[in-house]
Amino acid sequence: MFYFKVILFPLMLLVQSIAGASEIKAVKVSVDLSKATWGDSIWKDVREEAVSLMAQPIAIPRPKTTQTSLIRVQAVHDGQWIAFRLRWKADEKSEAGKLGHFSDAVALQFPVKEGSPPPIFMGAKDNPVHIFHWRAQYQKDLEKGKPEMNELYPNMNPDMYPMEFKDSGNIEGLNNEKREIYSPGKVSGNPQSYEKPSAVDEIFAEGFGSSSVIQNRVAIGHGDWEKGEWSVVIARPLKRENGSILEPGKNSYMAFAVWQGAKQEVGSRKSVTMSWVPLQVSAQ
Repeated sequence: MFYFKVILFPLMLLVQSIAGASEIKAVKVSVDLSKATWGDSIWKDVREEAVSLMAQPIAIPRPKTTQTSLIRVQAVHDGQWIAFRLRWKADEKSEAGKLGHFSDAVALQFPVKEGSPPPIFMGAKDNPVHIFHWRAQYQKDLEKGKPEMNELYPNMNPDMYPMEFKDSGNIEGLNNEKREIYSPGKVSGNPQSYEKPSAVDEIFAEGFGSSSVIQNRVAIGHGDWEKGEWSVVIARPLKRENGSILEPGKNSYMAFAVWQGAKQEVGSRKSVTMSWVPLQVSAQ
């Protein structure tokens, strides 16, 4: 444990000292950003910043190489909500589903407390971070419905649940409540096992391994993949009760992470910003 601390803390200090990307400026627009009607016109005159990423270097398992070295960011706000458009290269569109198949994803991270931000790697004890995590898998589930077992594995024979058969025989009373008996995640109340009301999860963390998905999420998002590139918009309220607060005319910080499912990225295997990026929410 002592050896771990000797190595980890100097590395974190070094990472925090690396020069960040240019400041991201959220300009004010007259569009209601909470309505998810983000046409191309609102981004036309908004400056786009290029933010460098690299393979996550600390938490195990770590990725072997950097799969996403750059993400392009634009930001706008309407006085109540703020929206970020995020673009990055992805050779394949990955939406997870079967075991061993992972989803493309992107996350925004904000400090919760005012003042100097916490360690960029998921915050610290009593100094949390607020994360907004969009996944292509969640969006697909919203648009097409959460897939059934027989959709994912149409030729599967063993270990099928009675309700998966078109003809359930003499078994009666099959319903969603009884179905959950066969889903350990749902029985234990794991929020990741249920259908999502949005393609964006809201998460709080106070360091590695402390991530907690909240239930009263309000953030929204939508992504489009075309010609080897994702374009994803994530929108959130400027002021989130018990969470991160962004105010027009004030500066804050943010950070980014990208997962490429086709490259087997999931969990700690991701590309991340190595220092906080300054964020300015314009007053006008």
